[in-house]
Amino acid sequence: MVTSTIDNGRERGPIGTVVRARRLAARHLGEPLDAALVGAVVVLTLGAAASVVVPGLQMRVVAPALDLVLDSVTALVTLSVAALGWVRYRQSGEPVALFQSAAFLVLAIANGRTLVLATSGLDARTGMALSAPGQGPLYAFTFAHLLAAALLVAGSIDALRHRRPRWPLFTLTGSAIATLLLIALVETGAGSLPPLGSVAAATSSAQASAFGGAMPSLTLVGAAAQVVISALFLWAAALSRRLYRRDRSIGDGYLSVGLVVAAFAQVATAVYPGTYAGLISSGDLLRLGFDVILLLGIQNETGAALERLRLANADLARLQAVELERTALAERARFSRELHDGLAQDLWLAKLKAGRLAALSDLGPEATTLTAELSEAIDAGLAEARQAVATMRLSGEPSGTLHELLSRSVDEFADRFGVRAEFECASDLPPLSPRAQAEALRIVHEALTNVRRHADATVVRVRAFVEAGRLVVAVGDNGRGFDPDAVVQPAFGLASMQERAALIGGELSIESAPQDGTRVSLVVPLVPVVAALGVGAL
Repeated sequence: MVTSTIDNGRERGPIGTVVRARRLAARHLGEPLDAALVGAVVVLTLGAAASVVVPGLQMRVVAPALDLVLDSVTALVTLSVAALGWVRYRQSGEPVALFQSAAFLVLAIANGRTLVLATSGLDARTGMALSAPGQGPLYAFTFAHLLAAALLVAGSIDALRHRRPRWPLFTLTGSAIATLLLIALVETGAGSLPPLGSVAAATSSAQASAFGGAMPSLTLVGAAAQVVISALFLWAAALSRRLYRRDRSIGDGYLSVGLVVAAFAQVATAVYPGTYAGLISSGDLLRLGFDVILLLGIQNETGAALERLRLANADLARLQAVELERTALAERARFSRELHDGLAQDLWLAKLKAGRLAALSDLGPEATTLTAELSEAIDAGLAEARQAVATMRLSGEPSGTLHELLSRSVDEFADRFGVRAEFECASDLPPLSPRAQAEALRIVHEALTNVRRHADATVVRVRAFVEAGRLVVAVGDNGRGFDPDAVVQPAFGLASMQERAALIGGELSIESAPQDGTRVSLVVPLVPVVAALGVGAL
């Protein structure tokens, strides 16, 4: 019985040992992620500071073709992550997967809107064009990222608190509908809203040539909104880190690093907005990095899922082998009972009838001889039935070491047939798999049966030991022996023993000579048996 106690909040005993080992493993598994998070924060902070201090590092260029590619990649990645999140939620019911799906669907809608307007030529009418910038794109961008960050935070909190969403489909579709409605509202009424950004005149001819005379920037309200979104992304990153340490989900680990990058992308947007069509800023490049991290997370999580599936299939194969072995053991036990209750009882009845027949006084000499031969045949049949029952019972027992089972089998043989039996076995025999143990026992029983039937021996020796990484089981006798070369075709018993040895990856050898006894040796390599069977251990 396994027990565990709690002393001052600490688990003790075997269960406590397992708990402490899991906690230690969690700390070690979290170290690479923590290093990645710290490294990302340090590098991004230094980069952001350098871009502010060093004017030459201010990343803002007009490149419509490249901007279109970035928008396409971002829309595709966010939509893919949204779809995978929904599939994950449908399979596992994890709330964090639902909210991640809703958050990335919101981002996909915002990115898709930018992509559609840029490719359809409607960017000038909606205020997205750099030549005629408006407030609508800033509001749409800000709202979408604010809602996505809030959804990521809410989903992680629900997951950590083990709360299940009540209306999952409404959460997903409601977020998407709310995004579309608010984008439509800000597009039609952006002029009456407080300005989030402004456009200043170019201060040099180079800027005028590069940006068409316009230098977009955010107002204090717009910059504050980006900072709030950045803080939410950092909060979501911290929560994702906690989920990773709890569930060991590779996707949560990558997401936590990606959200740190997304947070700094919002900070970069607050300093150098790149919301308008054709304009690329450092925030756009950081969002591209966020997309790359998400793709790497999807790839690694898929690989981990395939590895878990492979391990699950291997476990299933082992369970199937164990189940087959249990079924075989149950069938042997049933057959043993039927043999004992059926054939053995019938033979006992035949023996009683033969005894009554032999007691009749009017039997002739020939009938008396036949009656004696009949009694001997019945006795032999009874002995065979007893030995078969004993063999199946011993080999069918699920418990007991090979040493114990061999010892019982040898003692049973000596008691039943009056042959002196000697047993030697090393005390440190390695444990056998159920299949290997059963086959080894059957080989020993068949060898003992051959000793009783054919050897006319007075002593039989059974030894079991380990030699050079191999298990050796030997059965020898002092009987009349035989010439193995004179045997044209192995008898059924010998062929059966050789087949059983081959099933467990072993070899069977027979040494004998006329009037010099017989030695049957089973040699089983220990390691290959484990690999061949895949169940248990030798």
